[in-house]
Amino acid sequence: MRVDDLQPGKRLIFVCTGNYYRSRIAEALFRDGLPAGSDWEPVSRGLAVTGALRGLAPEAHDFLDSLGIAPPSGDPAPLLVDELATADHVVLLNRSEHEPMIEREFRAVYRRLLGKNAVSLWNVFDLPQKKPAWGKELPPSQPAPSATEHIWFAVKELLRQLAPACDNHRSKCP
Repeated sequence: MRVDDLQPGKRLIFVCTGNYYRSRIAEALFRDGLPAGSDWEPVSRGLAVTGALRGLAPEAHDFLDSLGIAPPSGDPAPLLVDELATADHVVLLNRSEHEPMIEREFRAVYRRLLGKNAVSLWNVFDLPQKKPAWGKELPPSQPAPSATEHIWFAVKELLRQLAPACDNHRSKCP
């Protein structure tokens, strides 16, 4: 299955580490960009949700608010094997960060999705951290304006492939 073969009514999962910033922005932008009458169901999930973070990252909230897009509600949610197994397409927001994690946790299901060409691998880094979350070195990062614009561009491209009528939506998909 190619991305452009996906039909309305399919489940699309945006995946990042904590489901606090990147994947939630992608979900909101994708949902906002869908043409009227589409029954696509985008969701976002995290591979390492700890419960320490609540709600949505302030940078994500501010970015979506600046576009007039309602931010997603609720707290970060972990990716579950049943959700992954029933997904029609999955977007990993950062290949180098998320592919090893998803391989470790969900190897068989992930490989099945890869075999169906049902995975998109993006390269959006997380926000800079004030202190390392693990080890002694900080992971690669990019500042919020760069990351949000990167996500917006990638979502617009995905919408163009999935829903050609996206030219008329509020998010100004070119």
